[in-house]
Amino acid sequence: MAAVAAFLAVATAPFGATAASADTDTNAAKYYGKWNYDQPDAATLNNVAVLACPDGGGQCDLQLPLPLKVPQVGWVVFSPGPNGTVNGHTDQGCTWNFRVHPTGLELSSTTQECFNPAIGHSSNLTKWSVQVKGNRETEQITALSHQPNGAELIGTMKSGSRTKVVGGQDNGKFVQRFLGDYRYNPADVRTLTNVVSTDKGTGYPEQGTIRFSAKPKSRGKINAHTPDGCDWTLSVRGNTAELDPATQTCHTANGDSSLHYWGLVTDDGKHMNGLRAGSTTAPGQPPTNTFLFVGALTRSATGPAE
Repeated sequence: MAAVAAFLAVATAPFGATAASADTDTNAAKYYGKWNYDQPDAATLNNVAVLACPDGGGQCDLQLPLPLKVPQVGWVVFSPGPNGTVNGHTDQGCTWNFRVHPTGLELSSTTQECFNPAIGHSSNLTKWSVQVKGNRETEQITALSHQPNGAELIGTMKSGSRTKVVGGQDNGKFVQRFLGDYRYNPADVRTLTNVVSTDKGTGYPEQGTIRFSAKPKSRGKINAHTPDGCDWTLSVRGNTAELDPATQTCHTANGDSSLHYWGLVTDDGKHMNGLRAGSTTAPGQPPTNTFLFVGALTRSATGPAE
């Protein structure tokens, strides 16, 4: 199964010569800071990107179950850009440039191109509109996703929302939401839910239970013990946990397993969405890149909550 491009592809994107000065009657500072995606909602499609062919169907890329719904996980940091603009730097490494308008932020150009080194795909954002009220943010995104087989897919997120990460959101009740046992929901090849894709054109179900526990004397950090027997360290900031350090490797009897991106989000402490990218290396074999684009877990009723 071919790996699908993550909707918010990631690398540095130039803002170009189209960057403009901010409107003098708009306070750009209200956008500054880190903003986490709220937990995706499959029923309303809030924070869910839909990948489809330009005609809305799925015949342009038969390797993918299109239209494909991809929950969004992660954060963006808005900060001052050149000439009164605002830069938005995403958790996966992309910097986008915005004009500031009285009604919100809009991309300073529709030609900003991003390459994601984690998955080897690139995307072009043609729309990213941002509105902020207090510590709440809403957004709408349209992207053109370039697939490795030459297919061009349109990604749309008509409804997106984030919450600002403020002081104290790296411990306490936020960490507690992650602690305990979370089991992968049943894999579904029709939606790619809990299906691991590889760069070898194969796929397999992700299953089993992850046990999350607090890291002693490490404020805001948790340990994730995965079904393959590996342990990974993540930092919790608000409703989102991500690898810390960003690249980690686990050595097992069957070879090495490495992760260079893993983001998880839970708002209710009962359900969890995730996005993961890494590789596995068997003895004497070249690495196989692996991607879990639609990860979904549910807290185990019998698992310990610490």
